Order: sequence, then structure tokens, then C-alpha cells
Amino acid sequence: MRIDDLLRGVLFRGFRLGSLRFDFLEGLLAVCITGAGYLLRTPFEPGVPHWTCLLAEWYLCLASAVLVGRYTGSRRKSLGTYGILMILPAVVAEGTILGGACAGALLFVCALLFFGQGQGNGRTWLFTLVTAGLLLWSVRYIGLLFACMVLWKKGRLRVEQLLVLLAAGGARFVHAYRAWFGAGYTLETFHWPNIYELVGREAVQGQLVDPAACVGFFLTLGLMLFLIHLYRPGEQEEEPVSLLRLFLFFGLTCGYFLPYMDQSYGILYSVLAVLYFMTALEEFLLPMLLQIVVFAGYQECFHGASMMPMALFSALQFLIICRLGMQIYVTSGERRHG
Repeated sequence: MRIDDLLRGVLFRGFRLGSLRFDFLEGLLAVCITGAGYLLRTPFEPGVPHWTCLLAEWYLCLASAVLVGRYTGSRRKSLGTYGILMILPAVVAEGTILGGACAGALLFVCALLFFGQGQGNGRTWLFTLVTAGLLLWSVRYIGLLFACMVLWKKGRLRVEQLLVLLAAGGARFVHAYRAWFGAGYTLETFHWPNIYELVGREAVQGQLVDPAACVGFFLTLGLMLFLIHLYRPGEQEEEPVSLLRLFLFFGLTCGYFLPYMDQSYGILYSVLAVLYFMTALEEFLLPMLLQIVVFAGYQECFHGASMMPMALFSALQFLIICRLGMQIYVTSGERRHG
């Protein structure tokens, strides 16, 4: 046997771990990506980053790769997802320096894994309970509640599951409303490029009511319910691309009108945008622009200023939301008349 044939046989030799199949070259590439991702995270703080942050990020990348592999059936796309998330600037910044939101993104990716494994059984309840926990955890996940209301309208969730989600999301929404009502936020906490970058983001201190917060609260609630009312589900089964698009649209729209959101709001939707791109490769421009918008919030958080005025990224995010809404409208229309 010639040496080149021997090397070729080693590089493309297949391995199996349970239901996971990969060849030697893919495994070697995954190890190299993991090492590069670890080296990217070490300069941000003295010594080695905390092991919980590293594990949360690593499991997030791994779970996302598994989800893409399940959606597409492609090992290359799965490996590509893992590589992109391991070096994605927003994921590195959030998990290493700030922490917390990466764990929430990991939980929701796991919830999507449960949701994709069956309907009308215990796995949809796992999705419901994990999502309800996220809704109770932080108001930044409230957009997931409205997307789940659409899923209930499509018959993908039961009434009792929707009631659990409504109870969790409503409790967190009321709690956040009380905080906004007391005008207790400070200017330094706002690093998410939403509509308040265009109309002004000054917090009212020492007053009973913050008018901007109250208007933003009721505007968001009314707009979300109106969009859900307009949505007409098609007869076909929900595709992974449409499901990810649905969560992206309602999540980004909700955060765009809610006041006083910080940069961590965008990390979940940054990850979902990568999954969206890897599931539908023709949708490259929209996820790429969203990564720029998300990273701009982290730049302002760390350096006090972004690469360009935040109002520009706010306008860019509005265009992204409009594009997602148009795609949902066109897709649902085609299914009703197709």
C-alpha cells in the first residue's frame, strides 16, 4: 500500500459514538476549533475563565450543532455551526466577560431539541417547562411567549401548555412593569439598539412614573397581540426554517419596543440567527447583519461607544425585523393558497 493511500484511509476513517458518526478529519477539525475557541477566551480576564462560563458556552455550541444536524441531516453544516459559534464575538464576550445569558440561550436551544422530537407527548411539555423557566428568569425572553402563542394557534401546543407559558411570562412582565413604573433604571444599562436610540433613552429618576417605559410596555403588548391576530397559520407542518424565523421575528420585535434592554438581550437571537443561516444557506445577509447589530451593543458596553452611532444599528435592526415579517407573511400566504 502506498503512503498516500494509507494517509487517505486514516483521514477519512469513520468512527461511531452511539448514533453520532464522524470521520477522523472531522474529529480533528472539531478539536482544533475547540482549542482556538478556548484561546480566544483566555485574554479577557486574568488567568483561565471560570469553568462554568466555558462549559455553558461549549454546551451551547454543541447543542446548536446537534440541532442543525437534526434539522438538515448534514454533518458538515453541523460542524460549521459548531465552528461559527465557538468563535462568534458576541458569544465569546457574553460567556466570558458577562456570563448568564449564554446559559439562557443554551436552555432554549435544548428546548428546541425537545420540541423537534415529537408533538402531543412529554417532549412538548419539556419544551413548555424550559421556556416557562426562561420567561420567569428574565424579561428579555418575553418575545418567546408571543411566538409560542402563534404555535398554539397553529395547533403545535396544547391549551394547558399555553396557560403555563402565559402564567410565567405574565408574572415576569408584571414584575418588569413595576420596575419601569418606579423609574429605577440608569442610563449605563442600555446597550441594546432598539427604538429608544432614535427617540431618546434618558431614564426618569426620582419620579413616580417613567412615561417612556409605560408607553413602551403597552405599545409592545398591543403590537404583539395585533401581530398574533393577523397571523393565519397554513395547513402544512411547520418547517425548521419557519420555526426559527418565527422566534427571531417575535423576539426581536418585542425587544425593539421594550425600554431599557441591555446588550445581553441579543445573545439568544444571535445564536438563533446562526441556526437560521445554517438551516437555510440562502438567508446569509440577514443573519450576518444581525450579528453586527448584536456586537454593536457589546462594543458600547465595554468601550462606552460603538463603532458607529447606535441609532444606525437601531435602524438596521428595524429593517431586519421588517424583512422577517415579510417572509413570514409571504410564506403563510403561499401555504394557505398553495
